[in-house]
Amino acid sequence: MRRPTPALALTLALALVSCGGERNPSGLDEPLRVRNAQFREGDLPGTPEGDGGVPDGAPAITALESANALLRLRQPGKVFSGRTNPRGATVGLRFPELGTGWWQLNVGGADPTFDNDYTWTLQADFSDAIPTGLRTLRFVAIDPDGRAGPQRDYRVCVLPEVPDNLNACDPTIAPPDTVISLAWEDDVDLDLVVVTPDGRTVDARHPSTLEPVRGVVPPGAGALDRNSNANCAIDGIRRENLVFQGAPAPGVYRLYANLFSACGRTATRYRLTTHLREILDEGRTSRVRESFRRDGVLTAIAANGGAARGTFVGEVTLP
Repeated sequence: MRRPTPALALTLALALVSCGGERNPSGLDEPLRVRNAQFREGDLPGTPEGDGGVPDGAPAITALESANALLRLRQPGKVFSGRTNPRGATVGLRFPELGTGWWQLNVGGADPTFDNDYTWTLQADFSDAIPTGLRTLRFVAIDPDGRAGPQRDYRVCVLPEVPDNLNACDPTIAPPDTVISLAWEDDVDLDLVVVTPDGRTVDARHPSTLEPVRGVVPPGAGALDRNSNANCAIDGIRRENLVFQGAPAPGVYRLYANLFSACGRTATRYRLTTHLREILDEGRTSRVRESFRRDGVLTAIAANGGAARGTFVGEVTLP
């Protein structure tokens, strides 16, 4: 029998769903959304990974990769790619412990350099509702008749929004000593500004608590990790962190939220927090804990293009 093309296989599957009167939900509320794919409710089909290999004639994923195994919350367009054996017409995936269903995507063309296996590439968008730490993405190949083969797991580390040096995925890795973090809700250019005990202003133009030497930030300095939404080039992160890997210089730090540009928005809510390293298990592990929090609202009238430090939020004494 002639094998249907991947596009035809998916079209037939959608027609069967429509004729059967099943729901066709959008998946917009899922923790994972796959572009140009169809959302299906329920558990991912197929047999658990490692249950007896690939049966004769069953579809199977033969390759699976991504640039890295790190995910950040609200990350858009992370690419996964791979191959299925010639029985695969579509690929399904989901977080097995999160969400209400799975995504189904057409495979592409045959690759003669890999025994005519079918290639596939997908772009996935992730929500901010995924618990941080080690998580599993589960994939499966499905044949033109809707039969699924063995599942295949891909372990990822979901990063917290406050930098922790991968501590959420391996508690034996020490997190930074101190992190001062500014987060906000809307697509504006908001900047974290910190005045150190010796009077130095740390901001997007001066991103370190110590003057760089030959362009290198000295050990022990705190450094800003990014300039989010700079000049209204929206990056979707909406957070800036001043990170101290070692203990910061002692004293009082004055904290500001500076609205550089409202980027056409009328206002935004923000939250400014401080996080400290906490030692656990008699020094064997550690984590970060929040020690300071202030919430506020800035309206567009506060935008100053960097001409001032911005709105004073509070001060903290470190360490």
